[in-house]
Amino acid sequence: MFAALFLPTTSSGIATLLESPYPTPTSQPQLSRYSICAGAPRIVDGVPQMWTPQLGQVFPFLEELLQSRGLGVQGCKGVGEETFLPSSLPLPLPPHLPFTGGWLGWLGYDVAWEIEQLPFAKSDTLPFPVAFWYEPESFAVLDHVEQILWLAGSDINDVDRLKILLEDKNSGNSLYPITSSPHTPINSVPEFFTSQSDYETSVNRAKKYIQAGDIFQANLSLRFAASTTASGWSIYQALQKINPSPFASYWQTPWGEVVSCSPERLVLLQNQQAQTRPIAGTRSRGTIPEQDDQLAQELLSNTKERAEHIMLVDLERNDLGRVCEWGTVKVDELLTIERYSHVMHLVSNVKGTLKSDQSAVNLIRAMFPGGTITGCPKVRCMEIIEELEPVRRSLFYGSCGYLDWRGNLDLNILIRTLLLAPASPSEEQGAGGREQGAGEESLTQHSALKTVWGQVGAGIVADSDPEREWYESLHKAQAQLAALKMLNYQ
Repeated sequence: MFAALFLPTTSSGIATLLESPYPTPTSQPQLSRYSICAGAPRIVDGVPQMWTPQLGQVFPFLEELLQSRGLGVQGCKGVGEETFLPSSLPLPLPPHLPFTGGWLGWLGYDVAWEIEQLPFAKSDTLPFPVAFWYEPESFAVLDHVEQILWLAGSDINDVDRLKILLEDKNSGNSLYPITSSPHTPINSVPEFFTSQSDYETSVNRAKKYIQAGDIFQANLSLRFAASTTASGWSIYQALQKINPSPFASYWQTPWGEVVSCSPERLVLLQNQQAQTRPIAGTRSRGTIPEQDDQLAQELLSNTKERAEHIMLVDLERNDLGRVCEWGTVKVDELLTIERYSHVMHLVSNVKGTLKSDQSAVNLIRAMFPGGTITGCPKVRCMEIIEELEPVRRSLFYGSCGYLDWRGNLDLNILIRTLLLAPASPSEEQGAGGREQGAGEESLTQHSALKTVWGQVGAGIVADSDPEREWYESLHKAQAQLAALKMLNYQ
């Protein structure tokens, strides 16, 4: 895996992988053409080019980044080709590459408080900053279709170093292997922050808001947590084997690791063409092809699911229409089925041409957060979510991806996501201080204990059955929980 060129072996390093599945799925090949991997931040005058803007400063900061564009890569080389662009020349970079230099990062769900006037009723208990962006020193873009790996760096030496590392890796002599624990990881049983009865009570309260005419639909989520000694990278690899997804990503940061196998795009911008790809409507996968097809047909023909989906497509059309040229917003895919390891979804695609006086950052503001994880109308739903959910969402249901120096961007929605951070001393002592049985290894012989969090939810409408919505949420957690469980049997 080309990620081996960039992912550090220490927990304090910074690295990013935005990965598409390979072999490329035949159903939606345009979603899975490229993967991007990047290492540590660029250093300018001794200062790492990484930032964590505070709430209220996030969008102005991103605008400043775009205004400073032109500080992109100085060299670019396609492995297997004779293409090289020296730093003394202009940069006629391959126009089809999605990322040719710029910034990688995330926006937590709470960035919504910078867009709308929302109540602060809950606290964020997780250690991750609300926004994190950095300019990588070097990166690689893998074109799965043409089977070309593009290497890029801030100077020629970076590119040459990556090429040497790649050759060493291919020969089996890499000096920078990605290591994992030689022991079987220890994982605790996940604990949900919300009981089934409490979740069903919240569903009924949301339905009362719907009956009162406040909202049409709301997405209510629940969080779970577990302890593990597995690395986030090992969990990511296991999750990608179980549930390969077109908007997957892995982040290693000073605060912890972010592991995501998201199937949903929030927004794409390329050459002034904007797209969003809402997902709404879920069924479990069938155990045999005939049952799978039957479930897909039932999802497609279900009046409730279709109505909810089309309502959210209209919401996304409206959001895009705020920053796109009049008459250009179109739905070019409607009510298609996308299949993943444990579930299938109803998916549509909405596109439009960004107005000439609107920036990529304005587009993010118009679309964020995704309507499929808030509900409709968006602002009132976010107020109700803040009331009914027990904790602030933090990174969950936010977005991550890239902002290219040319103004292009691609952001997912952070669903099917796990967050990992070192466990607190009390948690580690509680897990490691139990009496050791015969033949049982001490936790000190394993990797450091970490806490892993996940969050799943369901869309609530007027005729939702609270018990069914609880189990739909649990179905969405199956792939993440299976990844944790799988590590215990390796």
